[in-house]
Amino acid sequence: MSVGMDSYSDYASQLNQCDKEIDDLYHTYALRHNLSDAALWILYAIYDLNDSVTQADLCSCWFFSRQTINSALKGLEQQGIIELVAIPGNRKSKNIVFTERGKDMAEQIIVPLKQAENNVFAALSDEENKQFVELTQKRCSLLRKFLETE
Repeated sequence: MSVGMDSYSDYASQLNQCDKEIDDLYHTYALRHNLSDAALWILYAIYDLNDSVTQADLCSCWFFSRQTINSALKGLEQQGIIELVAIPGNRKSKNIVFTERGKDMAEQIIVPLKQAENNVFAALSDEENKQFVELTQKRCSLLRKFLETE
């Protein structure tokens, strides 16, 4: 029995609604901590990558525009949460690192967020986690392929 276009649309709608709800959960979490979405993901990335992240990394890995990242970085820098540190031998790029205040903030905001994420994956089996990640990556790749050929 083949699945018709309407069923595919139902799958897409259900997944897109889940994606949107997840985006909203992160957005609400950011707002509770007086952060923009971009600022939250910057703090997350810096924490995750142990202070080894550049503006270009944030743009390519987290799919934010250069302007959005630049604005968020300026705000975080003005608040004394991050600083930009020159990379030896590279006059163009700078590493984005936490200040002491930023480290404290990450402990209060990013650590509980990552713990919640870890709890989600701990509630699934190893096989479910592996399948979930593989299928999500495949969905993303195929969507990119089909939208780029339009």
